[in-house]
Amino acid sequence: MKRPDPKDNPWRAAALTSAIGIDLVVCLLAGYWFGEWLSHMLGGQLWLLGGFMLGLVTGIISIYFMIKQYGGL
Repeated sequence: MKRPDPKDNPWRAAALTSAIGIDLVVCLLAGYWFGEWLSHMLGGQLWLLGGFMLGLVTGIISIYFMIKQYGGL
């Protein structure tokens, strides 16, 4: 009988899913706050959108590396 692979643990998959959600929220909030700070310092609302997009891109890249480490892509 084959031994189960420790990477196939459903708790590990649930933890990864939770970590992905938390990571995305933290990155989006950090980008939003950075953009809001830039908007107050430099004026204009475009900085807010730029900060939010920066947070989104940062979150996506971070999630990519997290999944790469988990799944061995």
